[in-house]
Amino acid sequence: MPPRGISIFFDSTEGYYKINSSGETMKPEDSHHNGGKNTGTHLDFSRAKELLLKELLSSGVAERELPSFLPDKKDLKVEFPIPPIEKSQLLDCLQIVKNHVENLRIHTFEPGYYCLQALNENLFETRNILDNAKFRFYSGRTQNRVEITKKGDFSREEIFAAIDLFRYLRQSKRESVQNPKELLLRLGIEVYEPEEAKKKGDWMTFDAIAGYEDVKRQILESIILPLKSPETFRQVAELTRKFPGRTKPRAVLLEGEPGVGKTSMAKVVSCMTNIPLVYVPVESILSKYYGESAQNMAYVFDAAALFPSCLLFLDEIDSLAGSRDDGLFEATRNILSVLLRKLDGFDGGQKSVTLGATNRKQDLDRALLSRFDRSIYFPLPNLEERSSILGNYAIHLTEKERILLSEKLEGKSGRDIRDFCDFTERRWTARLIEKGLKPLPPPYELYLEISSKTGK
Repeated sequence: MPPRGISIFFDSTEGYYKINSSGETMKPEDSHHNGGKNTGTHLDFSRAKELLLKELLSSGVAERELPSFLPDKKDLKVEFPIPPIEKSQLLDCLQIVKNHVENLRIHTFEPGYYCLQALNENLFETRNILDNAKFRFYSGRTQNRVEITKKGDFSREEIFAAIDLFRYLRQSKRESVQNPKELLLRLGIEVYEPEEAKKKGDWMTFDAIAGYEDVKRQILESIILPLKSPETFRQVAELTRKFPGRTKPRAVLLEGEPGVGKTSMAKVVSCMTNIPLVYVPVESILSKYYGESAQNMAYVFDAAALFPSCLLFLDEIDSLAGSRDDGLFEATRNILSVLLRKLDGFDGGQKSVTLGATNRKQDLDRALLSRFDRSIYFPLPNLEERSSILGNYAIHLTEKERILLSEKLEGKSGRDIRDFCDFTERRWTARLIEKGLKPLPPPYELYLEISSKTGK
């Protein structure tokens, strides 16, 4: 429903306007000539401004927060800043204006710019229609404001529409300092909180990832230590650089085949630094509606910036922003443009880093690649690493048995090996249930039998 605000209506029996908010009764002024019409409800500039300011001051708005009301070239303009507008708020704003301006049309509806146009009292009369009031809503990276303009004098209805819009969006501005987790949840994006993970037993360290010692070293040097000890890195930079600047990584790209542990490693970084992880799957960004995917991308960065510090993890980033050399659909180009701009401007706190994950680095746009300070490659696990991974999921097997199985699982990722163990357990458990036997771990021979079917 539209927000709480004043309402205004004409009492035909008494011949005056009633206003709910303050109980003030306002009779129409003497008819004011405007564009050849005697409407009886138009106000000159000084009276319109007086009415606007009086209503807002009486409802507790501080003078420093009042909208500006000034002549602008050939128009009169009411203007005030607002928070970024969501779709539901736009519908509320449309209803607010409609409550006061009977004949209305949508003039422009584009990402970041929305305009409502008042029509003439007679819908079939189109003369000088562009001189009527326009209600403009700007929502972007740097400019978030409402402009209400008109050639000639505003009517009372239009002034009260401006008042109600200001009150509603002012209240939205107060409420806009929300929990960023709630904002992200609207897109289906969940936040991995280390403290909550510890309570649930989902705490992860390097021990949770078998092998990958070189990758762990790079992660430690490039991400974890700069986030945990930024002051030490800054002091070293002052001793070595002529112009010391940022020492923590801004963005790091994790590349490798699917299932090699990129997402798990992001959780490890979150736990070891005690910084929340904002996991952004590709499906939460992409939309079938034109322009909405780019808006979703900007929304994620803006919401993540509300955290004191966070790890913003963009999974399958190649699906969001391919190379412009290969030719892009306009919608994909818009996403890439937003992503490049946001990566340049995203700070989000002293200990915030953007992590991107891809298994097709060659498909990424070169400009996007240049935004990443470091690229860390996750190879497929070697023989010893595959054996270590088996040690996490089949602890009852001997080292020799794990080595033999690892030879059968060459070319498999860590996720593939976990799935292989899960499948073996399910098949073995089904046999135990069918035969009414007590729970026992699967024998090596069953692992070997299944590996020969799922191996090379």
